[in-house]
Amino acid sequence: MERVQLQFPLNWEYKIIATKNAQVFDSLCHTIKKCGFTEQPCAGNISKNGAYITYTLSLLMETQEQLDQLTQALHQCRGVKFLL
Repeated sequence: MERVQLQFPLNWEYKIIATKNAQVFDSLCHTIKKCGFTEQPCAGNISKNGAYITYTLSLLMETQEQLDQLTQALHQCRGVKFLL
C-alpha cells in the first residue's frame, strides 16, 4: 500500500474514542505531553449508555516522524478504542 505524501508542517486533528473514566483522560494528557506537545484533548460526545466518550485533539505537526510517534503512542493508551 502506497503512503500518501503529506506536506509538513500541517495542522492535524485526532478523533479519539475511549472508555469514559478519568484515568483515560489523564493517560492521554500524559502521552501527549511525553511526545512534546502542550495541547490537551477536548471532551465531546458521550455514548448513550455512558461507557464511551470522544475527544478531539488538534495540533501542529512538524514532521511525519512526529505524527507517527504520537499516533502510535495514543493507540497504546489504556482505554482508547479507536483513533481517527
